[in-house]
This record gives sequence, C-alpha cells and structure tokens, in this order.
Amino acid sequence: MSVSGLTAGMSNDRYTVIGNRKVKWALEGYSLRKGHITADVTAATGYTNIGENGSVFSVSLDTNFFSKYDQLELVDRRTYIILLSDPVKSTATDEWTYQARLVTNKPGAFANANLLKTGLEVGFLQTSFPEMSETGYEKNTFPEWHTETMTIQRMKFSISGSAANTVMWVTHNGQNLWTTRQRLKMLERWAIALENQMVFGVATQDANDNVSLQDLEGRDIVAGNGIIAQGDRSLKFAYNRLSARFLENVMRQLQLYKTGDGMLRIAVGGGQAFIWDFQRLMREVFGQNPQPLFSDANGRGVNSTFTWYEMGGVRLETMWIPAFDAQWRPQHKDMHGTNYESYRGFFVSLGNTVGGDPNIELIALGNGQQDRRFVEKTVTGMVDIGQSTGKVAMQASNSMDAAQVHILSECGICMKNPFGFAEVYKPVKF
Repeated sequence: MSVSGLTAGMSNDRYTVIGNRKVKWALEGYSLRKGHITADVTAATGYTNIGENGSVFSVSLDTNFFSKYDQLELVDRRTYIILLSDPVKSTATDEWTYQARLVTNKPGAFANANLLKTGLEVGFLQTSFPEMSETGYEKNTFPEWHTETMTIQRMKFSISGSAANTVMWVTHNGQNLWTTRQRLKMLERWAIALENQMVFGVATQDANDNVSLQDLEGRDIVAGNGIIAQGDRSLKFAYNRLSARFLENVMRQLQLYKTGDGMLRIAVGGGQAFIWDFQRLMREVFGQNPQPLFSDANGRGVNSTFTWYEMGGVRLETMWIPAFDAQWRPQHKDMHGTNYESYRGFFVSLGNTVGGDPNIELIALGNGQQDRRFVEKTVTGMVDIGQSTGKVAMQASNSMDAAQVHILSECGICMKNPFGFAEVYKPVKF
C-alpha cells in the first residue's frame, strides 16, 4: 500500500475505520454458478455405460444451485445432461445428489465416464421443460456476501532508566526525532508482523462467526485472512520456468474477471528470484529491438530494468517483496541454493470494483473518536518515556527504575474482488 505511482490514492497507508471487527461486503459476481462432481458417477443398475439408452443415473455435486430440468454441460462442452429431480442433501457433507439423464437423440448413445469423475466441473447450459410443467425455479446470486475479520497484534519493550536516557536521532519523511533503540526495534518487528498479516494471514473465524482457535484458557483467538488467502483458489498457478506465455496466461485469466473499462493495471509482487526471472524474461522479449534499453540522453549506458510490461490491454507493474526472501523465515532450498519461496509471486488487480470501492482496502476498528490502527501506551516506573525535559510526571505506576511500552493494533485488509488476485509458485514436495 506504500508503493507510489501504482494508482491514485495508494501513495500512503490510509485505513478505513469501521465500528465492527468483522467487515461484510456484497460482491456482484456472475449470474450463474459452476459445480464440482464429488463422487465418480456410475452407470445405472443393469447398464454398462452411463446414460445408455436413456437410463437414469445419479450425480453428486458440491452445490444446490442447479434445479430440476436444468441442462448441465460437462468439461468437454459437448456432452450435456439434464437434471430430473430436486437436489437431495447428504447428511455428512456439503453434497447434493441429483437424478439425471443424457441429452441426446441418438439411440444407444452414452456419456464418457471420464467426464464424470470426482473433482471435474459442470456448468449451467439451459433449461428444458415438458409441456404443462408445474413451475419454474428461482436462482439468486446477488448479493454474494463476503466477510473478513481483523487481527489483534500486540508487542512491548521494557527499558531501564539509564537506557531510556540514551537516545538516537531518526530521520523519517524529512522530519528528525529522537527515540530509544529499544522502541525503534520494537516498531520494526511490529511493522514486519503487520505486513505478514496483510499478505500471509490465515483466518480463524468463518462467515458464521465460528472461531476454530482458542488459547489454553478457552478464549477465542480471532484472526483475519491476508490477500493470498482471500484470493480465489482457482487462480493459483504452478510453474517450473517463467515464460512470456505463462505470464500472458495469468494476465488473460485476470482480464476475464476485470470489473471496469479501459486498461487493466496489475501490481506484481514477489520474491527476488521471481523478480529477477521477470527481468530476464523482459530482456529476452525486447532482445530483437534494443532501443527501449537505451535510457541515457547522451547515448551512454543501458538500462535493462523493467518496472512494467504491457500487452493486450493489461499492464503489469512489478515490485520486490522482501518478505519472500527474509533470512529469518523458514527456508527450503532447491538444488541451486535458492529458497523456493523466492520464486513465489502474486498479481493484484488495481482500480475499483463494480460498486466503486477500491479492490484492496486497509481496515481498522474504531468508534469515531479513536481507532486501533496503532495504540501505544506506557506503564511508567521511575522513567517517563517520551516526556520532554522539564515536563516529568510526578505520578508513576510502580517504583521500578524502568518502564514498559505496549503497542497494539486491531486491523486487517479486504480484497473486494477475490478474482482480482492470482498467485504463482514453484511446486515443491516435502
């Protein structure tokens, strides 16, 4: 959120302050849904092949979106089945079973069993009703509600009276201020933890407020998702070697889900290996036309650093994310000594959603008078942290020749369009 120049309003870390730690928003998606087969379909009793001679077979799906007399298309988009019953829910899992027949006018035709295997997709094609049918069937897809929760993070440091009077000057955004080294290091750790939360966080609470994580005293520990977990699972791509064709495939997928007109701008973040591979790829792409590489007005020097790449109305703008390469994080390296995580990258669609909201939005809990983006409090002893000379308080919380400083944040991040995010990674087995 602090990378300048990507898009308007993203040059600072603005938070949207809301009065509930759980945020909920409506997403206008497609008016139709797909389903996945949850169990291999088998032929009806007495038949060798599925749907042979008009036989009725059962198909189990992970959705009850479909209705009686819906025609569904299988993954080859040439084979169609018609549902002849309302969905019946399984008592054990989120699974619904329909009775179906093959749609055909050819005697003896049957469905290819490989199209009806577990995990394959089916989709709505059309409806086909008999004459004098009793009713039509209702399908509602808007609003599709998405929820996200905030995470409470806390840290502290303790400092003696002697250490508190040994300070250092810090320059930040053109301003000079003094602080203690202990406080600076605590703030660095907090900034790292907050960025990790926004990128890698995993939720412990579902949309129905069921919390799956408790401490040893039985208290709920509520945490929200980062942008990687919020992205749709269908837009996660494994690669062995970064290529122009691979990048174009990712760009095409995101373009299908764009929510506005004009050029689609995508922020690309990733580890060092991913970014360097991207740079090498761009040099190969422009190898036949080296003119863009010359950047010096006098014709001296070559600039081979590419910060953006545009094709087909989609622009990629790159940025290195040091968190993927941090040496203090667990690492698993390939045969060249490169951490697999360094090959990881993500693509985030910039701009607004259909409703006009920014796709990526920082949120914090507040009540209009104060908020919990960053709360800092001092538990004083014989030390006054942050007090100017001559303004020392006469009251203390205890008699220790020390003080404690506590910080707390309760915030999170929302990705309004889960199809506006794609992740790429190198597969690794453990």
